[in-house]
Amino acid sequence: MSRDLSQNERRLAALAAIGVLWGALLLAIGFAFFFVVVVIGGLLLAATAFLQGRVIVSTLEPRVRGAGAQLRGATGVASARVGRIDWSGKREPLGSRTSTARQLAARGSRRAVAAGGVAAAAVESRGRELAAKRMPAPAQPGRNDAMRLNERAAVLRSEERYGEALELSEQALAIYRRLDDTHGKALTLNGLGLTQARAGDEAGALDSYETAVSLLTRIGDSHGAGRVLANLGVLHRGQGHDAQARAAWSEALERFEPGTPEHNRMAEQLKLAS
Repeated sequence: MSRDLSQNERRLAALAAIGVLWGALLLAIGFAFFFVVVVIGGLLLAATAFLQGRVIVSTLEPRVRGAGAQLRGATGVASARVGRIDWSGKREPLGSRTSTARQLAARGSRRAVAAGGVAAAAVESRGRELAAKRMPAPAQPGRNDAMRLNERAAVLRSEERYGEALELSEQALAIYRRLDDTHGKALTLNGLGLTQARAGDEAGALDSYETAVSLLTRIGDSHGAGRVLANLGVLHRGQGHDAQARAAWSEALERFEPGTPEHNRMAEQLKLAS
């Protein structure tokens, strides 16, 4: 019986040894597989990085070469201008090169200033154009302006500044003509006739008075026409034409409404002239 036990123990020991061997083998195989996977993965990563680096280099290489060519060209130009070398291999003196560099810098500065001035002038011109578009057109003179001109002309006439008074009356007349204001034209012509008569232009005064009477008669302003006729009578009286003066005053008396101050004064004037 003891023999059987020893055999069984040997068998169990053999099986245990076989199990250990199999376990060790499997473990070794597992480590080997892991090592192989790691190595293969590292190789793949290295290959990928290498390929990407080649792509980047091939992409940047033309640009780097172009930049290098431009740099070499610029350096060559600078060298040719600053450090000129003749065919004998002699370099210009340092003072000459410095003077040339200063001249080039000054020339570039002048060109930059000129370009800046042109740009500023263009911006200013454009600004003026935009401002002109945004600003409304100036309003043309109106009736109020013409009335002020006539008032100022009357003041100048009283100060015997006939030339200035005539100029203002002409300006007022131009405004009324543009506005097609018949009454304004007639009143302006009456004041213009007064200035012309005092300035010695009797023919001009006569024409202004007659035109004013015609305009006022056409629009039915009898009182205004009577005032102009009264001035016309004074002009004729000053020329020594008493009959024409009385005729103008008589017509003026008919235009004034009886009982008004103008009617009464004109009646007295006719009595004195008869």
